[in-house]
Amino acid sequence: MKLEISLFRFDKDSDYLPYYTKHFLTLKDEKNLLDILKRIHENEEFSFLDSKDSIFVVNKKFLFGLTALEDIIKIFGKDLIIEPISIKRAYKDFLINEDDFYSKFEILERFCSSEDNTFYINQKIYYYASNTLRYKEKYIGDALLLLASKLIDENSDKRSDILKILKEQKYGASFHTNLKNRVLNFDTNIEDNIKSIQEELNFLKDFNEKTIKFEDIQIDFNLKNSFKNFNIALYNKDSKFDTFLEKFEANFINLENLDLAIKSFFINPKLTYFVASQILLSAFDEGADFLVVFNNDDFFIFNNKLKEIEKISNREIPLPIIHISELQMLASGDFDKAKKSFKNHKINPRII
Repeated sequence: MKLEISLFRFDKDSDYLPYYTKHFLTLKDEKNLLDILKRIHENEEFSFLDSKDSIFVVNKKFLFGLTALEDIIKIFGKDLIIEPISIKRAYKDFLINEDDFYSKFEILERFCSSEDNTFYINQKIYYYASNTLRYKEKYIGDALLLLASKLIDENSDKRSDILKILKEQKYGASFHTNLKNRVLNFDTNIEDNIKSIQEELNFLKDFNEKTIKFEDIQIDFNLKNSFKNFNIALYNKDSKFDTFLEKFEANFINLENLDLAIKSFFINPKLTYFVASQILLSAFDEGADFLVVFNNDDFFIFNNKLKEIEKISNREIPLPIIHISELQMLASGDFDKAKKSFKNHKINPRII
């Protein structure tokens, strides 16, 4: 089996911008990602941490160096892009400045033992995997929220003091975005523990914005119009629609499922607008004709809050948003119903 690998390279002392080197590797007895990196290193030296604790990013997913190569290939295929856990903080290839991570520990250090310090260090992957860091570098980080959850569970008498400190943080728990789609083989208990802290701080609330009521879609329908030669971006795709989408002849662009943090929208809407701008700009820059969403809340954010999204990104994003039920209307030839629905859109798709 042969792998095609794009390897991140950067030296702050000699390079103005990062670059990637191509490596075509015929597998021998490599068992994990670290084995791959060591094999490449034999032919072309570069800097990385050869340790059981090393963390990398492969095709936008955070994972440990000891992750089985079999699992990586099964999920990502044979074309891999390998990057450090923070491109912005990289100073020599995969080595990064981690001062930001260790400085956040100081917020709760007074409550911690040496074992707690070790626990915090072991949560490093969740700190750097957070998409929030692209928005606010000063975010206290998911590793600290996990530490807080542990401390409260083990020391209930410290609960009020810890929660008070967390509530005082300008870029605290209300800035959390879900890690599920950011970390490979993610343990959902991690998200539950962070959510428990957010609930303790009253930072979560059901989304109560008025959304459009779309019709339920029919998985089985008579396809009258295909979308051949269309580039259709999909956000937060529901797997139950896989068979439905197979009927189309479009080029589908599967976007990274970044969390819009809708449950904390009431207290931190700018975070949602920022993430939404990342998604829309990614779709627009990849040449999408329109973006398809699969639930009413996502439609509301991308459509109804477009001005706010454009303002935070400082860029116009003239990309139509289509709900999955509207896509079915178009495909089945129900154009009158589609035209009526499109009147609720900030940007009319104008594809009928």
